[in-house]
Amino acid sequence: MAKIIINSTDSFGENISQKMIAKKVIENDVTIFTYDNKYGKGEIRISPYSTEILKFGEIQSKLLIKPEVKTNFIYKTSYFNKNFTVLCKKYVYSENKLTIAYVIYDNNIEINQLEIEIIEVQ
Repeated sequence: MAKIIINSTDSFGENISQKMIAKKVIENDVTIFTYDNKYGKGEIRISPYSTEILKFGEIQSKLLIKPEVKTNFIYKTSYFNKNFTVLCKKYVYSENKLTIAYVIYDNNIEINQLEIEIIEVQ
């Protein structure tokens, strides 16, 4: 088990900090954190080259982040189901911390910018 902190800020000024206990598994160069929160289950797959953030439950989403690459982002709730495009602008990876910044686009129109830190604490 591991303790992780996820901090996020978006272009609307929303700041969120979550502290949680997660199951940690390392497969080759990928660190996988699996956790439960009030919205359901989540999984974060971090490598030096990309990060995948998956949510299962009330919110279902699949986000793949690769430095300087546009990827698809699927976001689904009981009242909303949409595909977006994401462009990663910043990707700073270290053993215990990942900082990423990305822009979300809807039909090539920027709708949000986010910066996320995922920190494993001892």
